[in-house]
Amino acid sequence: MNTLAIIIACGKEEEIASGTETAFLTLGSRPVLMHSLGIFQASAVTDGIILVVSKERVDATLQIVKRFGCTKVCGIVVGGVNRLSSLRTVFAKLPEPAATVILHEASRPFVSHAVVNETVKAAKRYGCAIAAHKLPDSIKLATKGLKPEKTLERNCAWAAQSPQVFRSEVLEKIIDPKNKTIKLVDDESQFVRKPGEVHLVEAGDKNIKIRTTADLAIATAIFNLL
Repeated sequence: MNTLAIIIACGKEEEIASGTETAFLTLGSRPVLMHSLGIFQASAVTDGIILVVSKERVDATLQIVKRFGCTKVCGIVVGGVNRLSSLRTVFAKLPEPAATVILHEASRPFVSHAVVNETVKAAKRYGCAIAAHKLPDSIKLATKGLKPEKTLERNCAWAAQSPQVFRSEVLEKIIDPKNKTIKLVDDESQFVRKPGEVHLVEAGDKNIKIRTTADLAIATAIFNLL
C-alpha cells in the first residue's frame, strides 16, 4: 500500500464533552466522522483508511461505513487510552505495510483535497508534513499564570492542525514501544527536533477542530455556506 489514512475518532481530545464523541454528532445530514472520512474516501492519493474508535462505537462505525459505501476502509481499530497507544495498536494490526501514513482527527470535518494532496507530497519529500494555519496576531507566551514571558512577532506563529503525514519509517521510530518517555501532544512533536525535516502546509482558518458546542455552531454555519 502506498498511502494509508488513519482517522482518529476517540479519546479525550475527540470529545465535545465527557462521554460525547464529536465524530458521532450530526453536521448537516451526516455524522461529523463522515465529513472527514468522505474526503479520504474520495482522495486520489489515499489507498486505504483505518478508523480508530472507542469500543462502544464499533457497531455505529460499521453502519456508517456500509451506509455511505466507504470502500477504502480496510480496518476499524479500538483506540487506546491516548493517541500514542492507539497508534501503536494500529501499527500492530496493519493489514499490509504503507509507504506513507496520514493521521487525521475526525473532529476536523473541513479539510480540503488540496491540503491532503500537498501534505502527502511534502511528507514524501521531507519525511513529515503537517497542516497548519499562520496566526496573524502577535502571540504572548505565558507558561505560568498570566505573566507573559515572551512576545512572538506577527506572522511567525502557526497553529498545528491535521492531517499530519509521515513517511512510514519516520512514524514507526516515533511510536516505537522502546521510546518509554515519549508523549504525543501533536503527532510531529517528537520529530520536530529536526525542523529541516518537517514541512508546514497552510490549511486556512476553516480547517477547525470541533472541541466545544460553540465550535459545533461555527462548523454548522460554515457547512451551511458551502
